[in-house]
Amino acid sequence: MKQLILSLSLCVAGVFSSLAATPDSIAYYNHTTDTATIAKILDATRRAAIESPADRLVFVARQFIGLPYKAATLEGDTELLRINMSAFDCTTLVETAIALAQTAAVDTASIDEFATNLRNIRYRGGVVDGYASRLHYVSDWIADNTERGNFAEVTAEFQKSTRDVKTINFMSAHHRSYPALVGNDSLLNCIKDVEARYNNYRYYYIPAHITNTDAALKWFKNGDIVFFTTTTKGLDVSHMGIIVIERGMPFLIHASSKARMVVFEKQPIYNYILGNNVIKGVRIVRL
Repeated sequence: MKQLILSLSLCVAGVFSSLAATPDSIAYYNHTTDTATIAKILDATRRAAIESPADRLVFVARQFIGLPYKAATLEGDTELLRINMSAFDCTTLVETAIALAQTAAVDTASIDEFATNLRNIRYRGGVVDGYASRLHYVSDWIADNTERGNFAEVTAEFQKSTRDVKTINFMSAHHRSYPALVGNDSLLNCIKDVEARYNNYRYYYIPAHITNTDAALKWFKNGDIVFFTTTTKGLDVSHMGIIVIERGMPFLIHASSKARMVVFEKQPIYNYILGNNVIKGVRIVRL
């Protein structure tokens, strides 16, 4: 394990020197509109005076409903903290909403504080230092953020959760689908080093058929961050969103590639799962 950690450190500090960004490097999609949107949402959230972190997260997530879906907004020749407040994929929506909710909870809430919180969630150890410092896999994202106290995975606390074992190596197995990895063997090897930590990886999940039971419906909470585990080989999670409890049922706010926008699903999560045959179950994180 010590050797693996050393290998990862060398990847970040050495191989990625041409991709590295200073901690303060931020790339806005549109600085004027992005910062205005951040300021507006922070102000609205603070005015709402919501005490619960989970309820605050849902309030923030609702602000993005109807905005366009857009993939690959984090990619570029240099790894920077990229912020786009006008379009989202499932990951950037969740990360942005968490960072805004965290920022709005403090009296010193500011755009700079939001950027710091977003960086702290998106990157290993909260440091932008090359492509592999970004937490690409959800299992890695959860583990790193949980270790640093940003939030906690609670899946195993559900009595009817079960364990799965999976080797996570989708990126290296499909590296030609990732422009940053094409023709860059050193970078690819560093991604493989990350994946090595998740060889025969054991994790808890709540099976899909259980998500509609009374026990599950009572256990899901407003503001839970939900991750949909997948049957796809080499991949742990295929999608994510934020749970909203209405009329005692868990619904979903997420950036939908099918709808091409951020949506509040009109059907409960169980029905959403039924419509996707690659979903194996769910994992849950709470602030």
